[in-house]
Formats: sequence, C-alpha cells, structure tokens
Amino acid sequence: MKYIVIVPDGASDYPLEALGGKTPLEVAATPFMDFLAKKGILGRVKTVPRGFSPSSDIANLSLLGYDPKKYYTGRGPLEAANLGVELGELDLAFRCNLITEAEGKILDYSAGHITDREAKIFIEHLNKNLGKVDIEFYPGKSYRNLLVIRNGVNLELDKLKCFAPHDIMGKDTTKYFPRGKNSQILIDLMQRSRNLLKEQEINKVRIDLGENPANMIWLWGAGGKPNMPAFKEKFGIQGAVVSAVDLIKGIGKAIDLRVLDVQGATGYYDTNYRGKAYAALRALEEEDFVFVHIEATDEAGHNQDLRMKIICLERIDRLVVGTIWENMKDRDFRILITPDHSTPISKRTHTDEPVPFLIYGTDITGGNFSSYSEVEAANSNLYFECGQDLMKYFLSSECVMCNV
Repeated sequence: MKYIVIVPDGASDYPLEALGGKTPLEVAATPFMDFLAKKGILGRVKTVPRGFSPSSDIANLSLLGYDPKKYYTGRGPLEAANLGVELGELDLAFRCNLITEAEGKILDYSAGHITDREAKIFIEHLNKNLGKVDIEFYPGKSYRNLLVIRNGVNLELDKLKCFAPHDIMGKDTTKYFPRGKNSQILIDLMQRSRNLLKEQEINKVRIDLGENPANMIWLWGAGGKPNMPAFKEKFGIQGAVVSAVDLIKGIGKAIDLRVLDVQGATGYYDTNYRGKAYAALRALEEEDFVFVHIEATDEAGHNQDLRMKIICLERIDRLVVGTIWENMKDRDFRILITPDHSTPISKRTHTDEPVPFLIYGTDITGGNFSSYSEVEAANSNLYFECGQDLMKYFLSSECVMCNV
C-alpha cells in the first residue's frame, strides 16, 4: 500500500460576500478533489492544540502525527535542520524575515517576495556587519532566513515572546518587538538592520522599479534543538517530503524522511505544481509514504488575494491531485488531502478552527459526499480533536469503512 498526503497550505477559508456566501474551496473548479470526495471519506481535524498559535510548524507537526505539546521546540530550529545548521544544546534559532517597514509599520512581511539571490546578498551583508562569534545569519529561501544565537539560553526561551510578521501587518512595529528577559539583544539587531539594509543598492533599484524594499529584519519563531523519533520508528514505514519551504523540509529531516528538491518550486503562486506531483510519484517507487506540501494558497490568504487563492486551488487540483490520481488509480494506495490550517482572506492570517480533510483509497468505502469543501466536511461525524490522531487513522486498518 502507498500513502500520499497532499497539504494545500491555508486552503480552508470563511464564506465570503464576494463569493455569494461561499468559500474559495467551494467556488474553485476542483473536479479531481470532488471526485475523490464522492468516493471517499470527509471529516474535520483540529491541527492546533489549545494554547498554541495557529502556525504552520504546529499544524504540520500535527498532520505528520507528532503531538506539538510533546515535540514542538520552535520554528527556527526546524528551518535550521533543513539548512544543515547544527544546533548545540544551548543554542537558539530564529526565523529572520526580510520585511518592508514604512512609517513605523510592517507594510510587507515578505519584502515583495524578494528573490533568493537578493536575499542572500542582504543576509551576507547583515552577517558581516551584525554577526559575531555567537550571532550568525544564514540565507534561506526568499524572505525566509535564519538567525542563530549560540549559547542563547540566557534569553530564557520560556519567557520570550515574539510575533509573526504576517500577523501584524499594518501595525506599529514598536508594540510588537520581542518581549522578555534580554530581548533587547533581538530588538537591537532588528533596529540596526534598518540602516544597513537601507544603504544597499538593490533596495534603491527595487524602489525605482516600484517594488517593496527589504529594509528591516523581523525575528520570531525562536526555539532550541528538536528531538523527535523518526517517522519509520513511529509508524513503521519510510517516506519522503516534497516542499519548497525550509520549515516543512526541516520537519522532514528532523523525523528522518527523505527530503526531495524540485526545480522551480518557489513557495509562491508560480511554484512548479506538476513537478511536485512527479517528484512524489518517483518517491513512491522507493518509499511507501510521501508528504506533499504546497505553500501557494497560504500566500494568497496572507496577501488577501482572492483571485489567486482560487486559481492556486485549481492548479493544485489539476496539476498535483490530478497528476497523482492518473498515475496511481490502478494501484493500491490511499490519499489524504487536508490544509494544515485556515488562512482566511478576511483575516489575512492563520486561524485555529478545525480544517476539512478528505481520504480516498482502493479500500475505502465512500460516504456519498458531493464535493470537497468546508461545508461538506462539517456534515460528517468524523472529527479528530487531536491533530496527530489523523495520521494514525489514515495509516491504520480502521480507515476502511465510512460511518460518517
């Protein structure tokens, strides 16, 4: 049996007046997902435990079957794992966003989705001017970069509070600087980055072209070295991860899943959707499990780009789900499709309500659902309060009959 998980990040949404009271998932043309829904099982899963923020690291750990309350240490160290940055027991890793600040507010959490090449130049400049023996900047992908503070335990992580920049768009930055003992170390780095980035010729060119400059860093997602059992140790099968973003790749490496790189996978609207599907299919020739993550729908939610959210859903259906279905339909397999969390257009940030999931397989008895959507999933009695239980169910012999 082959097991496939497809995660359209942040795809779940709220009913919108602009769509006649429907969600983007209801409006988008998704014939492949709708076909699987009619033949399979729908339900809902709460991927974010009570007391946790609805972040992608928390939600994807849950979907992979790992209880965040037991295993989560922070976003930074998971991204460090993918970048090959070794953390000591006393080190702390932070996500380091390149952002656009204007008039004391965050205008753009991604600096116009700055290119990898430009971001690397900025990070190298910061490392040269702000880096020390115990402070190191590492380039990642686009605006998603990394800061490591060696022997950073004096920051007292349990008392440190940082804020995700995509959650505070348009708000006064000074009110959302890191808080806690010794947090001034982080604030100083963020404030000093302004002048260092402002002088960069690339930013002058970006402004001339009408693009958002990367004129400040934003530090968040702090954490220490993770310690999680391998996926095979936990579930008895070996697998792979397909994603464009360091966070998901880092989770994969942390739990000893094979991480696949896909040419043209950008983590944005223009990602190589079909390339991800083909990478998953190649992985299944050697592995029994593959986890395919697509960031585009989440970016559309953060950007409040309704048109692109619908378009990205349709691309995922046709180019990812459709490609995998056409190549797997005559084989023994199960497929699970689920967002990690909601990123509603109206909120522009992640929310923590349960998300709809779909399970289809050659041994699954269908529940007569009409389509894959939030509304249809809410009509099902199948519900998981603990996100990590969905993976156990998906891989188990229990997942064969529909009592929904």
